[in-house]
Amino acid sequence: MTRFNPNRLYKNTRDGRVMGVCAGIADYFDIKASLIRFLTIIAVFISGFFPVVFVYVLMGFVLEDKPREIVEDPEEDRFWREARTKPDYTKADLNTRFEDIERRTRDMEAYMTSRQFRLQRELRELED
Repeated sequence: MTRFNPNRLYKNTRDGRVMGVCAGIADYFDIKASLIRFLTIIAVFISGFFPVVFVYVLMGFVLEDKPREIVEDPEEDRFWREARTKPDYTKADLNTRFEDIERRTRDMEAYMTSRQFRLQRELRELED
């Protein structure tokens, strides 16, 4: 099974209209695809037809399709999307999770080295 890079830009042909480029950019930045499409159309009128269409078609051929692993695991997809768009929030979330793991590990170590644990273990050995 190939491992995908969650921080890479992919085209999203499943939700895309033409080649999936706008939908892929929208997925990457966690914004609506209609906004990206609108900005692309505005860019066509401002900079001219050929440069924007050339870049769009080039991206359509260069970008890889969004892997199924991303689509099949929405929780992981949500995590990596937040990591790209809100890295400070994700860092705070990870710090909270690690602090919780650290607290639970300390509690477990305290119990395993306590007199109560030793007494319960000795009583179990007497029962056997």
